[in-house]
Amino acid sequence: MKGVVACGNVSTARAGVEILRAGGNAFDAAVGAALAAGIAEAGLTGLAGGGYAIVYRARDSLLRVYDFFVSAPGLGLSGFPEKPDFRRITLRFTSSTQDFFTGAASVAVPGTPLGLRRLKEDLGRLPWPRVVGPAVFLAREGVEVDPLQASCFRILEPIFRQDPGAEALYYPRGCPPQPGERIRNPALADFLEDFPRAVEDLYTGTLGRNLSSWLRQRGGLLTPEDLGYYRVYIRRPLRYVSRRGILFTNPPPSFGGSLVTLGWKYFEEHFSGGEYLSREHLETLARALVRQDNLREQILLHPEEVYLRLGASAGTTHLSVADEEGNLCGITLTFGEGAGLFFPEAGLVLNNILGEEDLHPRGFFSYPPGRRIPSMMAPSILQVGGSRWVLGSGGSKRIRSALLQVLLHLSFFGLSSQAAVEAPRLHFEEGVFQAEPGFPEGLKEWVRPVNLWPGKDLYFGGVHLVRDDLTGAGDPRRAGVVLYA
Repeated sequence: MKGVVACGNVSTARAGVEILRAGGNAFDAAVGAALAAGIAEAGLTGLAGGGYAIVYRARDSLLRVYDFFVSAPGLGLSGFPEKPDFRRITLRFTSSTQDFFTGAASVAVPGTPLGLRRLKEDLGRLPWPRVVGPAVFLAREGVEVDPLQASCFRILEPIFRQDPGAEALYYPRGCPPQPGERIRNPALADFLEDFPRAVEDLYTGTLGRNLSSWLRQRGGLLTPEDLGYYRVYIRRPLRYVSRRGILFTNPPPSFGGSLVTLGWKYFEEHFSGGEYLSREHLETLARALVRQDNLREQILLHPEEVYLRLGASAGTTHLSVADEEGNLCGITLTFGEGAGLFFPEAGLVLNNILGEEDLHPRGFFSYPPGRRIPSMMAPSILQVGGSRWVLGSGGSKRIRSALLQVLLHLSFFGLSSQAAVEAPRLHFEEGVFQAEPGFPEGLKEWVRPVNLWPGKDLYFGGVHLVRDDLTGAGDPRRAGVVLYA
């Protein structure tokens, strides 16, 4: 066996497997799968967004985090646009509504294209045509919409149908695409075909200048200077050594990894022992989740104070890859909910991360141009004894709770990978616990106040993981799939 891919879409997974079978390593496969996700999971992510990758290279035990999340735009602007295009849109989810802001002024400086290029060129070994080939095929020939993507397109309809280009791409019949329908993006196929050159053109050439001009005409902030200034940062993972294992995760300025680590630290310090789903387990977990929630705002507003304690989108997707050499790569990607804008010259659906209120606690447009915007995303590697897992999750604010619980299931309670992912989840936010079915009856007495959900739901994240023994687990909440090469 050459390797394994776990993610939230079968077409994404097939892209990674095809690259592994062609002789690629985990890093080639992860980059190729991430490019494919921009087409196959277009309701959750896109190439004009941002993300992070955590990598482990077995031959020399190299551990890195690639930070290619979005930055605040506006370098070179003489002033704020008189009429910024920044529109409030209300999205309707299964049991709630939530407001987001979209339009040209919601577009942050994208990092995904440059980040994926850097990752492959640093650690991959296949030539570019073999890595981009599966994604080019999907974009040109079309990808079938699966039930999860159909649901995403239904939820995101108020955003995507603001723009004639996005509407023509995703809603050609005037209604959300149904499972089994095909989506094609020939312009994106052209962009991907000579990916290294296209990326250079986007960040330093005519394509980037055209994108900036196109957005500025529509009330946006992105400038050619923003694109030229953008850099991929290589960071040392945040490392936490526990009695039960070692966690490597996304470091500051992202705050997702810090919250996951603080949750684990609290659980370890206060868990007096007990079986899986015992009262002791669930009460300690509940307090750890409350602790995470209390620290979230403090991290956003005063990050330096919280990091000292460590001793050191709705639209988000994750993929994990392991290969026969023991290499591991996990990539988490997002474009927010999308700005509702399709840039036809490159086939790019643009992000709206400047319009995600949770990432801007000091108010919208408060980050200076060029500053990395913080994120909840936290691709991670867990080491227990001689075994390693790479994992991550989509799910916005639920990322911190989803990852914490899967990590505890693996390290404290010895669950298998699939059992750890499928186990019922708890989340705390706005003073209320949200709970999936599958907990003991006593939960209603041990954890208060609690809202019991009728079934498992993508609200609770989507953790996809692989282990260095070439096994994996996909989260059924987000169409999880595991494929082997």
